[in-house]
Amino acid sequence: MEKSATNHTRTVVNNLRKRIIKYGIISLIGIYLIFQFLPVGDYCSGLGNFLSSLFIIGLLILIVFVLAIRNLIRIKKRKEKFDFIPLIITLFFGLIWYFLVDMTDKKFWTEKSLIGFVEEEGTPKSGTLVLFKNGSFGASYHRADYSCTYQGDYEIIDNRLTLKRTDLTEVTDSIFTTKYMIVRKDSILKPIENGFVEIGISKMAE
Repeated sequence: MEKSATNHTRTVVNNLRKRIIKYGIISLIGIYLIFQFLPVGDYCSGLGNFLSSLFIIGLLILIVFVLAIRNLIRIKKRKEKFDFIPLIITLFFGLIWYFLVDMTDKKFWTEKSLIGFVEEEGTPKSGTLVLFKNGSFGASYHRADYSCTYQGDYEIIDNRLTLKRTDLTEVTDSIFTTKYMIVRKDSILKPIENGFVEIGISKMAE
């Protein structure tokens, strides 16, 4: 009797351990998928990034499909209940991924106070600068097949904009500098340092 109870306990513990590992693997893959599109810190997007996310989604679907088949076999043999948790976890991360990809405003927790666009003539390089009301900025460097966004904080004193990121010029291939004068009447950001292109302002909060 005691031996039977011990074996039953051991079986329950082993099944629980397998479930934790199973749910953990699915969750880790889902978290990796989400972090590719979270607008936190610097991030890049493009065709390669999108194809990578499709591969991860396909992998998740394959894992859940295999687990579902195995689960159905166990139900037929041992009269077990169907385990919906892998499907629920996958749908949860899938919905978050869709929400992040479909968002027009990546930083949904704050509002944009200025949007500017710069283009370097004769090259495929361009950039978009967005200032947010919470004191942060996003400087996006665009190439033909991808774009990268570099983030930091800013301050405006007497119409002088300072982007507080020392490596901004380097990481954006000299599309952006760190100090501009805000010329409201012409709707431009004029670089204080020579050798940089003016940024045209398409939106500016009063």
